[in-house]
Amino acid sequence: MYFSERFGIEYLTEYDWFDPILERDTLLFVDPFLIFSDTDEHWKQSHDEIMDYFQHAFNMLAKSGLRKNHQYYKRTLTLMEFPEPKEFCLGFAGKSANGSGSGPELAARVVEAMCEAIQRGMQDIEHFEELGILVEGINKDRISDITCNLLKPKLIKYTQSVCHSLGIPMQEIEIRHSQFDEMRQRWVDAEQLVPVDPDTGKPILLVPKRFLRELPTLSSSNWGDFLDTSLRDDLNLQISGRMRKADIVAIARRRPEFVREWIRVMQQEGSRPYDTDVDPKLYVKWQKVAKSAAAEAPLAYETEINTPRDLLDFAHAAIATFRHWVENKGGWRVFWRDLPERRAIPEPNMQLLFLGVLDDYCKRAGVILDREVETGRGPVDFTFTSAGNLRILLEMKKLSHGDFWNGLKTQTPIYMESQEINHAIFLTVRDSETPPMQKRWRSLEEQAELVSRACGKTIEVSRIDILPKESASKSS
Repeated sequence: MYFSERFGIEYLTEYDWFDPILERDTLLFVDPFLIFSDTDEHWKQSHDEIMDYFQHAFNMLAKSGLRKNHQYYKRTLTLMEFPEPKEFCLGFAGKSANGSGSGPELAARVVEAMCEAIQRGMQDIEHFEELGILVEGINKDRISDITCNLLKPKLIKYTQSVCHSLGIPMQEIEIRHSQFDEMRQRWVDAEQLVPVDPDTGKPILLVPKRFLRELPTLSSSNWGDFLDTSLRDDLNLQISGRMRKADIVAIARRRPEFVREWIRVMQQEGSRPYDTDVDPKLYVKWQKVAKSAAAEAPLAYETEINTPRDLLDFAHAAIATFRHWVENKGGWRVFWRDLPERRAIPEPNMQLLFLGVLDDYCKRAGVILDREVETGRGPVDFTFTSAGNLRILLEMKKLSHGDFWNGLKTQTPIYMESQEINHAIFLTVRDSETPPMQKRWRSLEEQAELVSRACGKTIEVSRIDILPKESASKSS
């Protein structure tokens, strides 16, 4: 359910704030670069606030003599801890809008990188995102987390302003890491007046939608691309797609002047937010589309589920109903962000849409559908669970996925073995019709049968064809 739905608000595109889904994190990230370059002076000041915070940490760390047992070193560690700001419902998450944030282990790596920077003569940073280039554990999710943590007091006031203007009720509730104690030089939990989800009792915070991107402007991925296009000859690099994050970090630490050059280039080029209203990749609207699809193509299934075979048959029936909506009712259109160029939406967003539709079917049948269940050997895409602890797995892959066959031949059997499950479905989404992909499409059943024999388990194939379809008038 969206925030607007929960509080009975008709969300309008002219609203400045992003309307989050409350049960599951949206795979978008708060980009500090967009905040710092904003035309609103209120938000532009955030740059100075954040940089003052990190400059203070650098100064404190330098005063420690980089000695780990020094009180200033330990205090810097505390300053670099940023818990998951789950109140915003953004970033990476598997089953829910909860995450791990930046704990002591990552804080230690950040401080170690700061120590190395100080030893190399760097006494400050121009953008705190530089730490994401110098520390292997900081990804786009962490950059967003740090930004939301450091600006949480300001974003609380922003949320209060939105709620006051729309008459949305608020209540006092403790929010983690929401107030900075100047005397103790640390973040503390504090009571704040904010909207609270009546179903979960969790606080909710809003952000301006113009600060959201798929990837922060200054990130290790963009830095790797910069190296690839601008400095490959100087560093004798292979193409960036083959570079590990560790390699990128090593280069950045060895040649910090390149990082500064890249920052200046990015500042000149500027950045643009993800258009959450148009939502070309279905990061935001997948839940609304799923509800509409489930209503347009309901599943009629009344057979009792008493055995794994029954559960398999139910899953196949649910997939078939979803397939009918996709292939025969025009649902395939939502799988494409750019039809003329045949660019499909990201695979995780396809999975979210699939989850949204099948979750409705499963609830009606008394079946639980979970996404990204941790197996101990990695997360499986979906698990169907019915009464009597009957379970089957489902792996969902785009046909053109670079790791396609590994998903069928290696990942699925490993997940089944880890979970002690004997039945699985390998669901393939056809997004390409090149000759190699046509061959792959035709050989699915044969390969699944070979894998089943080899692992002594049952892996069945299912398909969904999202290739654009001609209208009935054109095909006649």
